[in-house]
Amino acid sequence: MRILYDHQTFVLQKFGGISRYFTQIISNFPENVSVDISVKYSDNVYLKELKKYEIENIYNPCDKFACNLKFKGKGLIFKLVRKLSPDKYANCETKNINLSIEKLKAKNYDLFHPTYYNDYFIEHIGNKPFVLTIHDMIHELYPELLNDMNLSIRKAALAKKASHIISVSENTKKDIIDILNIPEEKISVIYHASSLPAKKNILANLPEKYFLFIGERDGYKNFMFFVEAIAPILKEQNDIFVVCTGRKFNSKENKILKDLNIRDNFIYVFIEEDELSSVYNQAIAFVFPSYYEGFGIPILEAFESDCPLILSNTSCFPEIAKDCALYFNPKDMKQMRKCMENIIDNNTLRRSLTDKGKIRVKDFSWADSSNKTLEVYSRVLKNE
Repeated sequence: MRILYDHQTFVLQKFGGISRYFTQIISNFPENVSVDISVKYSDNVYLKELKKYEIENIYNPCDKFACNLKFKGKGLIFKLVRKLSPDKYANCETKNINLSIEKLKAKNYDLFHPTYYNDYFIEHIGNKPFVLTIHDMIHELYPELLNDMNLSIRKAALAKKASHIISVSENTKKDIIDILNIPEEKISVIYHASSLPAKKNILANLPEKYFLFIGERDGYKNFMFFVEAIAPILKEQNDIFVVCTGRKFNSKENKILKDLNIRDNFIYVFIEEDELSSVYNQAIAFVFPSYYEGFGIPILEAFESDCPLILSNTSCFPEIAKDCALYFNPKDMKQMRKCMENIIDNNTLRRSLTDKGKIRVKDFSWADSSNKTLEVYSRVLKNE
């Protein structure tokens, strides 16, 4: 079996759930599966860890122009030269797309699996089948928060043309059926797994007592609602903090935190992959107040790290975490606050949740995800 993947997610993400998903699936395939990834330029960490592909870092072609020399007017000269030789001085995205098109036209594969929703490949794929993974329906459910109508249009069109669709949860499958009107038999649910590295380093200088907030904080992530919910707790118990990862706090966030008089209780930390487990492990609990997630890999990471969970009762969360977490309505501030108050000094509750989580996380593995993905590929190829 020969599978071709393209460049898309490996250009969009240096780190991230989607690119990590694809590299984990690929790395768990047996040796008799031939995998090609049509990407030449990428800063993606997971792709480089595979060490099977010759990948160069993404760069600005203007920087390399004129033997890397820097001089006044270089940018203007480069623009003029580029118009005369657009192929020679194409940007990395264009070169990656051209490579993908070249491999698609060569037909040296049995099945194509695009890594995101750009539909550039449709006119080049011919009669070869393709499988599409749909990770969530966030753009369709919350268009006012994400504002990317073109992505939704392309996703819907590709979903209808795909030979088969992989959904990452039963909840996402239901949304695909309801929103895109895709037949149920065309969709297979294949779960993700935890991706914490085997090597684990301890991150020092964390506060003794803190709640953890992982990743992005915009829109549907419901961060500001969480801030207002926890504010009274932080004012009453000044030795409790909130540790946030992802990006640094922006000016809007800093202003709100200052206005609530809790800025000193919020700490941003930059963490490496091998430090993530210790950040979970030392927390009072990991709070995930998002309105919607397609799967929620951080749930499994928390389970693996002996970290209690406080989750929204929406989307896939109850499906993935089951009875191993405390739940709240993400629009009910009192419910969210009550969950946090209940767990702060309740070691018995914390231990009960982490014990259940240790058992639940064993139901997920990348080896199993990879095997089920191959089963989908095989069924598609038999039907072609």
